[in-house]
Amino acid sequence: MLALAGCDRGGSSGTTTTAAPPASSAIVCGTYNGQGCAPASERVDLARPSFTHPTRITNPLFPIGRLRSALLLGHVEGKPFRTETTLLPRTTTVNWDGRRVRVLLSQYVAYLDGRLEEVALDRYAQADDGSVWYFGEDVFDYRNGAVVFTEGTWLAGREGPAAMIMPGHPKVGDVFRTENAPGIVFEEVTVKSLDETVDGPRGPVQGAMMAAELHSDGTGEEKIFAPGYGEFRTSGGGDLEALALAVPADALAGPPPADLKALTIGSVAILESARLEDWEAAGATLRRMNDAWNVLESTTPPMVADRMVSSLDS
Repeated sequence: MLALAGCDRGGSSGTTTTAAPPASSAIVCGTYNGQGCAPASERVDLARPSFTHPTRITNPLFPIGRLRSALLLGHVEGKPFRTETTLLPRTTTVNWDGRRVRVLLSQYVAYLDGRLEEVALDRYAQADDGSVWYFGEDVFDYRNGAVVFTEGTWLAGREGPAAMIMPGHPKVGDVFRTENAPGIVFEEVTVKSLDETVDGPRGPVQGAMMAAELHSDGTGEEKIFAPGYGEFRTSGGGDLEALALAVPADALAGPPPADLKALTIGSVAILESARLEDWEAAGATLRRMNDAWNVLESTTPPMVADRMVSSLDS
């Protein structure tokens, strides 16, 4: 998310406890002035969900259980922005609404202008009706390589209720809150259109959902969710975060190519040559990297290719 919110990864076996907040707290509009939210009659996240197999997340518009990793690129405040999400190989349990719910964990890492900005751990589960629910995140904001804030951290049952992040069968006009702990985090999404076709990393992607998201400060963003990818594009206020590559959706068959290894090794080697001010070695490494990139460029998704060309030029 452009607000540098986190994503989940495989969790530990730790369990957190607290009673679920009263139902009335889920109705309160979480904007600063308490206005702008949709009426409760339009919301689809107010019924009590049941979780028989919560870690089997198969919702096509939020397929976190099958999305091993994703790369999103864009810009925030005029600076290059990059986020990476990784599904972790373990689960954890959250106590919410008198129940122990097993959740998947996904790690989110954000870089702004080339520097580590945020790491977060998100928790997700799928209800029996196919809807996906967000059970909170642990957020760590970095400055100069050190954690300085944990703002935005919340847990279902402690700061607020679990939040629906995608209905099982969304319809135009549906409203749901993807985060609902006013004072800490708040986002409300309204479905605007369905069955759209969007440009993906390797061609058109059909069945996308367009939505509008309301934030605590009353501002909004346009969001796109796409089958096989989940959160696909977020834009607002001149900022952009767009899906550049996902696995397994965009994976190529076979092992990683040797030229990719050459680029990886070269990116480390050229830094060391620069540190030593060995410009002859740096130049030779750059030539090898450009040769490798000439082989790889034609099979690389466009957004990744553009960023790579800029990096080699730099």
